[in-house]
Formats: sequence, structure tokens, C-alpha cells
Amino acid sequence: MTLQSTSFDQFVTTCTPLVKFPEFEHEMRQRVCDIVGKLLGFQYASDDSSTLVTFMREDLDFFKVLLKMSNLSQEKFRRVISAQRFARGDYGNEWSIRQIRNRIRRDDAFARAIAEMFIEGRGNPLVEHIADFYLEQLAFPEKWDDLLQDRDFASRIVREMLAGEYSDKKGDHIETVVAKHLERALEPVGSTYKKGRVSFVGKEVDLAVPDTDDPVIMIMVSYTETTSSTQNQRATEQETMFNDINTWNSRNRTDKILVNVVDGGGWLARRTSMEKMYNYSHYCLNLRTLDYLDHIVKQHLG
Repeated sequence: MTLQSTSFDQFVTTCTPLVKFPEFEHEMRQRVCDIVGKLLGFQYASDDSSTLVTFMREDLDFFKVLLKMSNLSQEKFRRVISAQRFARGDYGNEWSIRQIRNRIRRDDAFARAIAEMFIEGRGNPLVEHIADFYLEQLAFPEKWDDLLQDRDFASRIVREMLAGEYSDKKGDHIETVVAKHLERALEPVGSTYKKGRVSFVGKEVDLAVPDTDDPVIMIMVSYTETTSSTQNQRATEQETMFNDINTWNSRNRTDKILVNVVDGGGWLARRTSMEKMYNYSHYCLNLRTLDYLDHIVKQHLG
């Protein structure tokens, strides 16, 4: 049960490759301005090593800016730290960027080692485990402090640093948009929704109506503007979820449904995976067809 008589090809014509939410864009623009303001207001000293340590301890975003300036991704940097820990016989779980920065704040020797890694670049022992292919990209600018006092440069590097956060927060914002449409649809029938794990499908559901204990409507939201290898995996997981719901309905004489909200240029570029998401849904919606939630609620809760 997709949009009743709507075919997949018709569904595609209503999708939005790139969506813009003015309030969200304003929020991210303000985030950039706040970080740039702090960068411009930081008191840079003459000793590169000491200044870097103070700079990294000042703010988590400052530390992420340094990584972006060095052409070292946060993920690759976490691997560097893990490799160094393994070399010392520490086989614990990988540290997050936040955990690494907390270690920098309380451990002077560790902080200085990280600062020297930025300054020395390829010649530093910390990065000896990086493959040559990636090592060739490692290039921390000598006049990093001067660059960060230039508003245009600081704004550009902060926007690049926030690209991953922008994508994640945009996904969260879209889920909120879907939730607001659902709230309006549920108001006439006096129902509610929850987010969380639904035991009989063994998966966290983005929006479960009326709750996660015994949901009637389960909504999964996926918006992506770029392609990734996880999309096919996501489509396969949705197929399993769809089949599990149908099996449950058959055994228990219930009428639980899966609603997929799928949109964005990333899905449109992976048309085969997107069609799988479409086919393995009781209803498949996108950002332009969210008003159809009214019909779904009336049909299954009314």
C-alpha cells in the first residue's frame, strides 16, 4: 500500500533532491558566526606549541577546526590515536573526539604530543602508522594562527568543519518536520507517538503510534543528499522489518503498518535501493506528500 494508485515512477516525480529550511539554515549560520567570533577573540601567543595546547583546551570546536586545517578527518585521527594506544599495549575501545579532547585537557604530556603532531606533520611519530597515500594529504599550515584571525578564512574552514554536523542535524530537523505533521494528523483522534525500540521488530522506530509497546503505525524517516554504501543496507533492513510486521499481523490478526518517509538526492541517485524502500512499505511518503499522514491515521486509527 504505497500512495494507493501512485507508481514508483510517479513517486519519484514528487521527491525533493535538495531541500532548504530557512529556520534551520539560520540556526547553522548562527553556529558558524558564533565559532568564528570565538576564533577571532582568542588570544594567540608566540609559542606555537603552547598556543596550540591552550587553543585545543579552549573549545571542542577549536580542536575540530585544527583537524580540518590539517586535512585529517576526525575518523582518521581517531585511528591514529588507536594505533598509538595499541603500540603501547592499550587495546581498549576507540576514543571519540570528545574523549580525546578531554584527555588533552587533563594530560599535559598527551596535549603536547598532539600539538607537536600538528606542527611537525609527516615527521611526527604519532602519524607513522598512516598509509603514505593519506600521509601525503597531511599539511598543517605554519601560520595557522594568522589564518584563523582572518574572518573569511575562519568562516570557510568552520563551514567545512561543520559539514558532517550540518548533515546530521538536517536529518534530525526533517524527522521533527515529519513528527509535526504526524501530531496534526493524530490530534483529531487523540492519539500520541513515541520514539524507541519496538521489540517484535528488534529495531528502534523513529515514530511509533501510539507507543513502542504496541504500535499500530511505525514510521521510519530517511533523507540523504549524498550517496553512501549504507543505503543498500538500510533498504535490506527495511525489507526485513516489513516482512516481520506482516508475519506478526498474520499470526496475531493485527493490522500494524510500516510507513517509510524517503527523500533526498542521495536516494534518487541510488534508485534501485530507493525503489526497494518504496516496495517494502505499507505506505511510502516523501517531504511533499506528508499530508497523506492524515489519511493513514484515519484509515488505521479512526
